[in-house]
Amino acid sequence: MARFLRALVKLPPLLLALIFGLQGLMWLINPARAARFWGFAVPEPGFGLSSMIGALAGWSLTIAICLSLALIRQQRVWYYPPMMIFGVLALGRIVAGTVHGAPLLPERFIPELVFVALLYLAARATGAPRDA
Repeated sequence: MARFLRALVKLPPLLLALIFGLQGLMWLINPARAARFWGFAVPEPGFGLSSMIGALAGWSLTIAICLSLALIRQQRVWYYPPMMIFGVLALGRIVAGTVHGAPLLPERFIPELVFVALLYLAARATGAPRDA
């Protein structure tokens, strides 16, 4: 049973790595389509467009690469960057909604907090950190 649960806990990181890897590539290939997933339009060409594509492609691909490394190398340390990214993203959404007048969207920040919890469980199941 324990072996089954250890395998099961690795499914969410695998799915998140695939989703965010594809999302990162989409930002590089077709930013307008990738932006629709997040609920905003791509700005006109210029500094804003360059910053948006660079930041969101980098953000998505960092999550995918770190989770892939965590699964391949079996080192829990690789789960921490995606956990921090999702946690701070949820915090930013909550602050934006409560302080800055943006809509408070639980359907956006609750999944991010669930991702943090699932990645925490995967990190715990990975075992003690090993040397590189």
